[in-house]
Amino acid sequence: MTEPQIRVLLVDDHQVLREGLRLLLEGEEDMVVVSEAGTGKDAIRLASELHPDVIVMDLGLPDGNGINAIREIRSQERSVRIVVLSMYSDRELVMKALEAGSDGYVPKSSAHSDLLQAIRAVHIGQRYLHPIAATAVVDEMLEKQEGNQLLEILSEREREVLRLTAMGFTSRDIGDRLALSPKTVDTYRQRAMNKLELESRAELIRFALRAGLMEATDKDD
Repeated sequence: MTEPQIRVLLVDDHQVLREGLRLLLEGEEDMVVVSEAGTGKDAIRLASELHPDVIVMDLGLPDGNGINAIREIRSQERSVRIVVLSMYSDRELVMKALEAGSDGYVPKSSAHSDLLQAIRAVHIGQRYLHPIAATAVVDEMLEKQEGNQLLEILSEREREVLRLTAMGFTSRDIGDRLALSPKTVDTYRQRAMNKLELESRAELIRFALRAGLMEATDKDD
């Protein structure tokens, strides 16, 4: 008995690319393309109407961020599997796609076999990260771990001042929240920056994001 084909929805704003992907996938006995979309809005609609097994999606869509489309599709269709096929593989974008609900990430520069492998892997419930994307994820995890370790050298008050500064609060605002004078806030901030060897507000913000300092506590504000 023949196994059911993997039903795939293609999402990319370039028709030529979609046509090429269709030819590639339909050359495989276990895959069929059920439809194509050129916008996030159409992708969301078709996902709801057709219930594909796998969606192969670009992130650069003309009507907005593909990340938002992934979130919307994931909220409506819990069982669908999503593979991002993007020309970008920077760390931040890979992490955002995975956090939004993507099950796989493949750069457009990859071999055709990588995409086919990704589709088959996510269809059976696995995750698939191309080595380039996997490296980005590992780097992110290592930097976050390093940031968390560095936070341990700060006092609780220094961490709080650092967090609020990274969120954009002034010394006076922070002082009002923590019942401290602006001068004392400045002292705590400078002490924390000295310990972490940070030289500017931009470096401070990058460190706070990398260490997960803001996301760990901003829900309490």
